[in-house]
Amino acid sequence: MSYSLAFSKAILVVLFVADKVKQGMYEFVPTKIISEALNIAGPTAVKILQSLNRAGIIETREGARGGVRLARKMEDITVLDIFNAIEQERPLFRTDLNINVTGQKPTRSQKAILDVLKNAEIEMKNRLSAVSLADLIDTINR
Repeated sequence: MSYSLAFSKAILVVLFVADKVKQGMYEFVPTKIISEALNIAGPTAVKILQSLNRAGIIETREGARGGVRLARKMEDITVLDIFNAIEQERPLFRTDLNINVTGQKPTRSQKAILDVLKNAEIEMKNRLSAVSLADLIDTINR
């Protein structure tokens, strides 16, 4: 199992919105501009934006001058925030091993496997929480 492509696209969306607003090009970036510029199908873009909005990462405005912008400062949004908005606690690794053998060794084997996978996911999330949107923008603008 792997995380969805929507997670990577959501990072792009948030970076794009932050950059366009920071440049003063828009107060709210229109959804159509986001969809076309990033080559994301309209319905997919809407789903991503809805998830980001529910998580409080972006805010939306309706109407002719509507669109989306960040709801918080770039320094206060981490890649983990975006991840959680899109993946909604879905685990990276499937761990329903359902083996037929029983006993101490199979039980210890399953526990060892689950511990390794759980720790890998924890480390990944720790890394994502250490990178803010501001950090990514700084890297891009070097």
